[in-house]
Amino acid sequence: MNASDSTPTPDPQVLDLAVIDGLRELGGEEDPQLLFELIELFLEDAPARLAEMEEALDTQNLDGMRRAAHTLKSSSANMGAVTFSQLCRDLEAAARASDASAFRQKHGSCRGAYQAFEAELRRLRD
Repeated sequence: MNASDSTPTPDPQVLDLAVIDGLRELGGEEDPQLLFELIELFLEDAPARLAEMEEALDTQNLDGMRRAAHTLKSSSANMGAVTFSQLCRDLEAAARASDASAFRQKHGSCRGAYQAFEAELRRLRD
């Protein structure tokens, strides 16, 4: 049994392995490390976007909330986040609707979904 056989399968609600496989294939034989580089870039950028979202929420800056949620929605979907990307989509919609209350309610779930997704990415990377 090799090491990859002992790796737990990620929750499909957290991480879409088909997206990860597609990213792995993008690098092909020429750049087998591309997936890991993309994971690193995401893990470096996402906390800053989450902080932007929280700051915008604290200051009731609906446009800032929308921009941060939109950026996270797109980048996380490209990395295979299932629940996290959907929650960011919901947050973006709430900000577009000028519904700071709905944004605030969903924001806590978003942070938890990010943490679950981050853990899966770190497991893949390591």
